[in-house]
Amino acid sequence: MNRADTLGSLWQAWAAQGEALTEEQWATPTRLPPWDVRALFAHASAWPRWLAYIVTQERETPPTHPTAAALLLDFNAPDGLATRMRQSTADKAVDDGREHTTEQMIAACAEVGPQALEAARALGDVVVDYLGLARLRLDEVLSIGILEATVHLLDLQRALGVRPSAPPSGLALTASVLAAMADPVDFIEAATGRTGAEVFPVLT
Repeated sequence: MNRADTLGSLWQAWAAQGEALTEEQWATPTRLPPWDVRALFAHASAWPRWLAYIVTQERETPPTHPTAAALLLDFNAPDGLATRMRQSTADKAVDDGREHTTEQMIAACAEVGPQALEAARALGDVVVDYLGLARLRLDEVLSIGILEATVHLLDLQRALGVRPSAPPSGLALTASVLAAMADPVDFIEAATGRTGAEVFPVLT
C-alpha cells in the first residue's frame, strides 16, 4: 500500500471511531494530560487540514531534510521546535477541541483528508514547504502524517479501553520511522538484548 493510501485508511479509522463516540467518551481522559479524547481528536484532525494547505506549497528548491525521520530528530532535539512548543501544542489542542464541533473534527478526517490525498496523488513526490518549518519530499510529509495518525490512534484506543488496532501498513511505516530516529547500533543491541542502552523514547 502506498503512503497516500495508508494515510487514507488511518483517517477512515479516525472518522469511524469519532462517529461511534458517546458524549461521555469524548470527555474521557487520555494518557497525554491535559488532553481528554476531545482534545486528542482535535489535535489529530488538524493534520488533514494541514495537508490540504501543504499540497498547495510545491517548491523547486531541494529538501532541507532527506527523510521524515531526519526532520523529526531535529524537531525533538533538546532545543528543537517540538520540545520548545510542547506546552503550546498541548494548550492549542484543548482550545481547538472547545472551538470545533465533533462533526467538524470528524469531517476533517472523512472529507478534508481524502480530498487532500487526491491532490497529493496528482502531484507525485514533489518537494513542498512543510508549514514554513522545512522543505520535504511529499512522500516524507505523508510519512509524518502516518506516524501522527498511528501513534495518536493508539492513544485514543487506550483511552477508550479497547484493543489497539491500526492499519498494518500504518504500524509498519511508523515503526520504521521511529527505528530510523534511533542510533542504529544502540537500537540493534537493545532490541536483541545485548545492551541496556537507553534508546527510547526517540519521540515524545
